[in-house]
Amino acid sequence: MSGLKILLDEQVPEPALDPLRFMLPLHEVNHVQRIKWKGKPDLQLIPDMRRRGYEILVTADANQLEDHDECAAIKKSGIHHVRFERHGRGVAQTASAIATILAGVPLVVPLLERASGQRLVELTVVKCGDSRYKLTDPERNPPSLYWPGRKTTTRRHLRRDTNPD
Repeated sequence: MSGLKILLDEQVPEPALDPLRFMLPLHEVNHVQRIKWKGKPDLQLIPDMRRRGYEILVTADANQLEDHDECAAIKKSGIHHVRFERHGRGVAQTASAIATILAGVPLVVPLLERASGQRLVELTVVKCGDSRYKLTDPERNPPSLYWPGRKTTTRRHLRRDTNPD
């Protein structure tokens, strides 16, 4: 079984490319930036990618499925359309996009590989924000009873038997 050709659209952060290639070694994964297609209108991109053998488009372009002509181009091409919603701003948006892609695409590619026809996929967004981490000031809230400098720290000494019997 040969691998699928996957194209990441320009809304997909380019740093997601190398981890996806690592996670999907049997498939060919490219980014529009790397193949010099950045800025190509979707109505040209979709048929061109199909002519070049790409079978999956990964995008955050939510408008593609809200535009009659783009929907028609996607349907006509027969490509699998994998989309995700952007969340957050700045670094959080980039982190969310990369996390969403790396968590979702490797799971759906085997399903698309076995699909008998075209599929549309919406990835569940990995949201980045305060709920993604816990920040602790160990001076105010030591993480354990054994944290050095904790005011109530007691040392437990192991009792050593001097008698080997």
